[in-house]
Amino acid sequence: MKILIVSQYFYPENFRINTISRELVERGYEVTVLTAYPQYPIGRIYDGYGFDIPYETDYHGVKIHRVKTYPRGSNPFSLLRNCTSYVSSAKKWVKRCDEKFDAVFVFETSPVTVGLPAVAYKKKFGTPVYFYLQDLWPESVHEVLGIRFPPLTWLINRITNKIYKNSDKILCTSNGVIRCLEGKGVEKEKLVYWPQFCAEPSVAGKEKPAVYKEDSFNIVFTGNIGDAQGLDLAVEAAKELRDEKVRWYLVGDGRARERIEAQVQAQGLTDLVIFTGRVTEDEANVYVHYADCAYLSFKNNPLFNIIVPAKLQTYLSCGAPVLAAAGGETAEMVAQAQCGIAVPPERDALVAAVRQLMVLSPAQRQEMGASARKYSQKHFNKDNLLDQLEELMFPGSKNNR
Repeated sequence: MKILIVSQYFYPENFRINTISRELVERGYEVTVLTAYPQYPIGRIYDGYGFDIPYETDYHGVKIHRVKTYPRGSNPFSLLRNCTSYVSSAKKWVKRCDEKFDAVFVFETSPVTVGLPAVAYKKKFGTPVYFYLQDLWPESVHEVLGIRFPPLTWLINRITNKIYKNSDKILCTSNGVIRCLEGKGVEKEKLVYWPQFCAEPSVAGKEKPAVYKEDSFNIVFTGNIGDAQGLDLAVEAAKELRDEKVRWYLVGDGRARERIEAQVQAQGLTDLVIFTGRVTEDEANVYVHYADCAYLSFKNNPLFNIIVPAKLQTYLSCGAPVLAAAGGETAEMVAQAQCGIAVPPERDALVAAVRQLMVLSPAQRQEMGASARKYSQKHFNKDNLLDQLEELMFPGSKNNR
């Protein structure tokens, strides 16, 4: 069986589609990825890559096809040009393609337009499309980019309706997303709950990060440093807690990093809010594993109340107590897992939560971490979820292997 994965992002960018594609190859499938040149989250093509530079065409047995895409840049115009150029280039690849695949799997983080080349492939070959929805549009455009232009909203709704109509199944990362799509009139039988999995972290034998201070309460955030994450709140909390030996480590990069780093410097918090830059997935897991707690946050708006961020599954699998400045399904999951504290994304609430975690004994925080791992193994086990995906795309195939 042959699978075409359509994803604007792929290795060496750090997304779960890397693991999904590798695992499908290990299960005996021929996997091809149609992707762009790596540039996330820094907004420019990675060093060592370029349109005239040969790129790797194999990743753990996964075949790679990269298409020319304008860099994301740092403004809405360049972001728009980035997503439209990927769609245009990928559809040209589809037009030239004469290879028949048995299934098309779309890995959709923003932008939703990544589904359009898959629709084009389906119309050409009649191949079923499985659309892995992780970001809602036009809601993300409204809430994250702050763009509320009625003609653009109308266009985005036309695009999403076309993609949903031509998808055989839409895999959703939360029940809130399912309810949202049902409210938009998407057929219920198309919607499948398929949460983000997390592979077992490789932390055994790894040393504690040298930057962690033994006399401090070390809080870590990993992943994209963007506007949606609302990390200004962490800076506000750091300022309020500056005399209480609390240090915040922001592990990753993104469009908002420069702005937030300037805030940290302006407020004299450079010893308390530390930016590490981009690291590998394994290195990020070590940061989480050894932290006193792992932090996540969202801006306060209705969209983020129905989304569960992928980093929460990572934190759970690493066995870290969780500190969440978020509501909705994220807060519900933290409560169900009994793995930490979730509070509204407000400064005073976050400061109080940090102090509440600080007064716990190491044994109590270890118990939270153990609960996190137990919940992860039960609900987000990689092998179990990939079994579900395999059965969805190719019923009965697992029994034939």
